[in-house]
Amino acid sequence: MGYKILGVTLARSGSKGVKQKNIKNLCGHPLLSYTIYAAKKSKLISRYVVSTNSKKFKNICLNYGANVPFLRPEKLSKDNVWSRDALKHAVINSERYYKEKYDYVVELPATAPLRDYRDIDKAINKLIKKKSDSVIGVSRVFDKHPIRIKKISNGKLDDYNKTLKEGESSRRQDLPSCYVRNGSIYAMKRDLIVKKFSRKGKISLPHVMDSTSSINIDENIDFYLAETLIKKGYSNNFPASIFCDQKVKRLGFGKIKILVSYPYIIFEKVLKNMIFKNVQFVFCEQKNIFNLKNEIKDNVFAWITSTNGEKIISNETINNFKNLKHILSPSTGLTHISPHLDKKIKIHHLDKNIVKKIMASSEFSIGQIINLSRNTLKSPEIVKEGNWRNKEILLRGHELGYFKFGIFGLGRIGKNIAKFLNLFNYDISYFDPYIKINKFKKYTKISNFLRSINFLIVTAKLTKETKFFFDKKKLNYLKKYSRILNISRGEIFNQKDLQNIIKKKFFIFGTDVLSEESSILKRKNSFINYFRINDDLVITPHMAGLTYESETKSITIILKKLKKILNS
Repeated sequence: MGYKILGVTLARSGSKGVKQKNIKNLCGHPLLSYTIYAAKKSKLISRYVVSTNSKKFKNICLNYGANVPFLRPEKLSKDNVWSRDALKHAVINSERYYKEKYDYVVELPATAPLRDYRDIDKAINKLIKKKSDSVIGVSRVFDKHPIRIKKISNGKLDDYNKTLKEGESSRRQDLPSCYVRNGSIYAMKRDLIVKKFSRKGKISLPHVMDSTSSINIDENIDFYLAETLIKKGYSNNFPASIFCDQKVKRLGFGKIKILVSYPYIIFEKVLKNMIFKNVQFVFCEQKNIFNLKNEIKDNVFAWITSTNGEKIISNETINNFKNLKHILSPSTGLTHISPHLDKKIKIHHLDKNIVKKIMASSEFSIGQIINLSRNTLKSPEIVKEGNWRNKEILLRGHELGYFKFGIFGLGRIGKNIAKFLNLFNYDISYFDPYIKINKFKKYTKISNFLRSINFLIVTAKLTKETKFFFDKKKLNYLKKYSRILNISRGEIFNQKDLQNIIKKKFFIFGTDVLSEESSILKRKNSFINYFRINDDLVITPHMAGLTYESETKSITIILKKLKKILNS
C-alpha cells in the first residue's frame, strides 16, 4: 500500500477490576502477549509499539517481541485519564523516537486476546479503501439488545422502549440489527487523534466481528470465558516469548564454545561435579538460536540439544554454525533431528545399554496403565466442578486383572512394564521378532497378537519397519473397548486411521508422544484438535522421562561423551 501505519497498544499497570489485568496469566502467557502476537503478524502495520508506565511490563513486552521505545508518564497512566490522551502521547513520541510521520494509527487494546491479525488488516483495509476517518471494531448485540433493556421505577420493572407491544421483544431473530463497540480495534487517520484529539471521525465505519473474537476482558468472568475458549482451540493467536540478550548464560571462559539448549537448572547441577578445560558453555533456548550473536555462532564446536519438540533441527538450523562438528542429544530417540543434514556432523545420543538404570519412562508407563484402566485422570475435574460420587458412572473402571496385556516391542521399557505386571500374575503377551523371553507368551503373527489382547502397550523403537505400523487394518484386529498406551513415538501410529477408529471401536487411547510434535505449539496438529473435544483420549506432553533423576543421569552421560570427544 505504501502507507506508514503505526500500531499501538496501551498497557498501563495498576488496573483495579482485574488486578494487573494486562499481564495476568492466560493459558501460560500474559494477556497482552496475545495482542502483541496479532499485531506482529499483521501484514499492514509498519511499526508496532506498546505504551506502558511500568518497567516490568516493558520487559515482558520486549520478551514477546514488541517495541517499547519509551515509558508513559505516570500522569497519563491514572484511572481517570482518557485513553485518547495516552494514545496521542504514544503517536507523537513514536514519531519523535523513530523520526518518521505516520499516515494511519490503529489502537489495539490488550484486553481483546481472541482478536487476530485478520481482523486488524480488514479494518485497516476498509479505512484506506473507503477513505474514511476511522474504522471501529463492533459486534452484534442479541441478549443485551436495547429493546430488551429494562428500568426500575419506584421498585417496578418497566421497559425503556415504550413503543413496543407486549411480546415484540421476546424473539431473538426478530430483533433489528444492533451493534456495540467491542474494544478490540480503533483504526484512524493519524491527524484525527493528533490534531482533533478523537478516535472517531465524521466518517466512521464499522468492522463487524463475531462474538468470540470480540471478547473483551473487563471482569473476571470475561477472563474465564477467554481461557475456556483458548483451551478449546478457538484462538488464532499463539504467543511465544522470544530471545533476549540477558537470557543467554555462560559458564567457563575457554575458547571452545559448546552451545547448550538443554534446561540450565539440570545442566548446572551436573557440571559442578565435572571439570572442562578451555571450554565455555553458552546456554540459550532452542527456539532462540537464530538470534545468537555471530561471535557465538561462528565458534560453536558442539551443541547439546534439547528434545522438547518446539523445532526440528534441520539444515536451516545448523547452517547458522560454520564450525559445528558434533550434536549431542540426551535421549534415545532422534526424531527432533532431521536425518537429512547436509553437513558432516556427528550425532551422539544415549545408547540402550547405558540407560538401563533410567526408570522414569517405565514408572510413568505403569502410572498411565492404571490411569487408563481406572479413569483417574477425570476425577480432579469432576471435583473442581463441585461433584463427587454422584458422577461415579464416569469414574467406574476395571482392575488390571480384567485386561489381557500385549506389549509391542519388548525392549528396556517393555521389559520393565512386563516385570511389574508379572508381579501380580496378570495376563501378559508380547510381539517382538528380535527377542524371546520364555516367561511371557510370544506371538509371531501380528493379527493373532492383537486379537488376543484388550490392552495394547507400545514401547517399540521407531524404525522403517515400525513407522506407521498401526494403521486401520491392524487397529481393527483389536477388540472393542480396548485400551491403548503409546510410550514410544507418535509416528508408529497412522494418526488419521487411529482418529477414525477410536470412536468406531470405543477405544480409550493414551499417549505421551505424537507425530509432528513441532506443529503442536502452532496449533496445527489435527490430533490435538480432536483431543480437545473428545473424552476417549489421554494425552500428556512427552513427559515420561521428565524427572530430575533421569535428566541428571542423561546429562551426565552426554557430558562424559563430550569429554571423550574433546580429548580425542
